[in-house]
Amino acid sequence: MTCKPLRRRAPLAAAALAAVLAGAVSAAADCPGELTASQQSLERTRAAVVASAASPDAQKCAAQRRYYAALVKVREVFSRCDPGTKKVERAAQLQVAIDDFKGKMPPGCRP
Repeated sequence: MTCKPLRRRAPLAAAALAAVLAGAVSAAADCPGELTASQQSLERTRAAVVASAASPDAQKCAAQRRYYAALVKVREVFSRCDPGTKKVERAAQLQVAIDDFKGKMPPGCRP
């Protein structure tokens, strides 16, 4: 399994998502904490994907699955917490990042 494309794509996806996260405004009282927690999880799991590049395939796969789960969690939080006028655009950006990352995961590793 090669992780070079994922290693290059994870920072790109994270950068795109950081821009989306930066533009979000919370709609519910618990949203600020959820947005912060999901962004932190996204950053941790992205770093784990990069750090696992030289690891055995099982460890790479586990890191990729955790990152994918963090991406999906961010999408869920945004679906509830982004009341902004660009909500649909941000949701589309998140979905593209999720689909792109999932498409680059090795077939035996996909969630």
